[in-house]
Formats: sequence, structure tokens, C-alpha cells
Amino acid sequence: MDRTIDHVAFGGLELYELRAAANEVGLTPTYGGEHSTGTTHMAVVPFPDGSYLELIAPTLGTDAEEAGFWPSHLATGAGPTAWCIEVPDITASAKAAIDAGIPIDGPHAAARERPDGRLVEWDMCFEGSDQRLPFTLRDRTPRGYRVPKAAQNTSVRGLQTAVIATRDRQATADTFARRHHYPSPVEITGPFEQFAVLPGTPVALCEPGDGVLAERIDEVGEGPCAFLVGVTDLDRARQVLSLGAETQYSDRRMAWFDHELFDDRLGVVELP
Repeated sequence: MDRTIDHVAFGGLELYELRAAANEVGLTPTYGGEHSTGTTHMAVVPFPDGSYLELIAPTLGTDAEEAGFWPSHLATGAGPTAWCIEVPDITASAKAAIDAGIPIDGPHAAARERPDGRLVEWDMCFEGSDQRLPFTLRDRTPRGYRVPKAAQNTSVRGLQTAVIATRDRQATADTFARRHHYPSPVEITGPFEQFAVLPGTPVALCEPGDGVLAERIDEVGEGPCAFLVGVTDLDRARQVLSLGAETQYSDRRMAWFDHELFDDRLGVVELP
């Protein structure tokens, strides 16, 4: 299994609010169009390494709870919603999940029409009964249709980490080991309590206790609660991005984007 993130979904009630927040912190979203369900639309923030942040919300006139993708996350403005890995064979990937004892939903054909009329098509498959595991994707049309070219930046590289909020860190680590052969968790100093990484993978785990993250799990279930973008140097990143106070991520530095929609949800971390 590829150990890089293709893209992550960050959901809310109003796409214009998500796009405005992204612009305010130095990210540049491009409107990507409406999904074929007609109930959601999205904008793309591409990164130089080819990964991207998907901002997603219900279309005008759609009740968020009726949205075709992640309705509970959109209805509650949960922010981090899901994360994706691209696979070479979506059917083989689905079979591997079944063989690992993971329930699947898919593969499904999906599409969206860009504002220029270009149709973007792909197949996708969801795994598990919640959002802890990544969903998988295989393009039908060229990937360049789906992902606009990113402006080159001297410090920003791309998506590095999906932080998964879970009631049972070891049980979730065991699920990743069974499905994706990820290694055992290693505790580090991080942005949340009871924080651990799965070394060499894009996954970090946090067990929330009785705080805000516990309330989040009660509301939308276990799954990603934060996403981290890799930068080569935090000080240089601050020249182009609006970032909050510096904190520790193991022996590296990190910071959250300085906006209420992104605080404790979307941040940057220095690459090792």
C-alpha cells in the first residue's frame, strides 16, 4: 500500500466560508465544481508534491444531512472529514480489505464537472464503518483533470499526516496493521494528549479522554481530527502563510493555521 496521502477532505456548511478562510491564511483554493450527486461541491488547494486539500460543502439548497458525501461531518462543520490514498487497482484494493476482515462500501464510480466543463471521473471505495481508514481512489480520467497544478513554494511541500481520533489507540493501530501492514505506534510529544505516530506512514493517533475530541467522536465518530502539511522550514513558511504559535511535534516544530476554522484542525509541521 502506498504510504502517501493523495488528498484529504475538509468539510463545512458553506463552501465560500471555507474558501475565504483558506485565502486568509495564505492557501489558494480553486473551485472544482459540483459532484455528480448534485448535493456537494468542492474547491481544491493543491500542493507542490501533488497532494491536495479538498474543501467540501453542500450545494446551495441542499440540506447537509442529505449530502452524498459525509453528511454528518458537513452538517456539524466538523472540518477534517476523510483522507484518501490512490491505488493502481481499485478492485484488488477492495478485495484486500475484505481479506483483512474490513467491510467495504464500493467500488463506486464518481465524477464532478469543473467550471470549464471538463468532466473528472474516478472510482472510489470506502473501508470500515467509520472514517479511520483512508478511502481508496483510482482515476478514470487523467489525474491532471482532478488536481490543478500548484504554485511552487520554497517551503511548503504537501500533506504529511492525518491525525486520527480514536477511543482505543491500540485497537486502531491493530486495524492499520491488519489492513495496511503499518507498524506499531510510537508515543511522541504532539499537538494532542496521548499522541503517537505509526513510523514511516502518514498516520498519527490520539486518544482524546474526556475533552473536545471525545465530544467530536460522539458527534461524528472516530476518524481524522486534524491534517498536517509538511514544510521544510517553519520560519520560511510564516513568510507566506498565516500561522499561530509554535509547538512541538516530537523533535520538530509545528503550528496551526491562524484561523478559527483551522485551529487544532489544519496545521503545518517541519519535515524531518
